[in-house]
Amino acid sequence: MKYIRLLCFDLVHGLLQKPLLFAVPVIICLTSCLDLSARTAAFASMDYFGDEIKASFGDFVMYIYGGLGPFPELSDSPVRWAAVFLVLCFLTLQYPYQDMQGVGQQILIRTKSRTAWWLSKCSWNLLSAAVYHSMIFLTAGLFCAGSKNAVFTGKIHKALLYEVFRVEKSQMAQDVEPWSFAMLFVPVFVSFGVSLAQMVLSLYLKPVFGFFGVALIMVSSAYCASPYLIGNYAMTMRYEEVVTSGVSQMTGLVLCLIMIFGCIVIGCWSFHRYDILNRD
Repeated sequence: MKYIRLLCFDLVHGLLQKPLLFAVPVIICLTSCLDLSARTAAFASMDYFGDEIKASFGDFVMYIYGGLGPFPELSDSPVRWAAVFLVLCFLTLQYPYQDMQGVGQQILIRTKSRTAWWLSKCSWNLLSAAVYHSMIFLTAGLFCAGSKNAVFTGKIHKALLYEVFRVEKSQMAQDVEPWSFAMLFVPVFVSFGVSLAQMVLSLYLKPVFGFFGVALIMVSSAYCASPYLIGNYAMTMRYEEVVTSGVSQMTGLVLCLIMIFGCIVIGCWSFHRYDILNRD
């Protein structure tokens, strides 16, 4: 019951009263959708692909979470892709810390359960990330439904995405099977893990340093195509089904689940030793 009461409090004050968690992903998604729609229209005007291609729902989501190509140059900018993940981290950065310094501290003292408090914050964090990414998917779907130059299907047009991300023919995967729409959910799980990792780091460092830590990991992942950097699994254009020597979706999903579970356990252990009264 303590956990339920704490979670209800967190959902009201940390989620429902945070309109930016609902509004910002809509803006990010619309910007990307308009960009890809303009690119698709330009290709169509040049009859680039022979047959007319209308961007699909799958294409838009693929574009949003695509990241950079497998061999990025320093001139390539990961801003559009990194914003999807780092904006969420920024929006969820202060609430646990502020709650612990304010009314949440009194609630924690009264409930006398640090485990329930931490599990509530983890649940709030994951639900906030789920709402954030759901708004991206929902906005992309509504954009497709309302645009004459788009179609609301999960089909992903390989030729369009390869051209947009400037993937050379020698880098393209030889698999003739269509790309699975399920691959678009792996970046969401990466986001879950990264957001929780930031919250755990904030137990040891100032929240802003926790944010800089995850930002460094994500930006480094953009420029270094390595399976050892978690951000690579958040870039759909680096999956082995898309490019040669790409990363495995399944490996990424397993690593994310381990990361999520590990952050919950490590954070709970650390929070039991956390000085909430004398913390600056």
